Amino acid sequence: MSTRSTIGYETEDGGYVGVYCHFDGYPSNIGPSLHEMLHADVLIMVEEALRRGGMRSLNGPGDFEDYNESSERTRWLTDSWPERSEDYAYRKRLDGRVEYIDSNDALHAWKPKAARR
Repeated sequence: MSTRSTIGYETEDGGYVGVYCHFDGYPSNIGPSLHEMLHADVLIMVEEALRRGGMRSLNGPGDFEDYNESSERTRWLTDSWPERSEDYAYRKRLDGRVEYIDSNDALHAWKPKAARR
């Protein structure tokens, strides 16, 4: 069973660009990687994944496996997360924060374990 997700970044105009990720999309896997990455690095990774047809999985900061099915470049307004069937959708904010929504469309701010206390 795969935990599917969309991984993306906030744009300068308040939009969102995201790419489909098929495996290991749970917060304890995606959160640390996106937290470690700069916004510019997430942008480069997402654009490269879109060019390659999506992500099979995110293995660490900027390290992903290609996905063989087609992936569309999609933009959404900041306040309007993607219409999706994925379990989670992530966005790297311009200010460096990581946010995600779950399958119930509840918004969460991801924080490293040490900062959760």
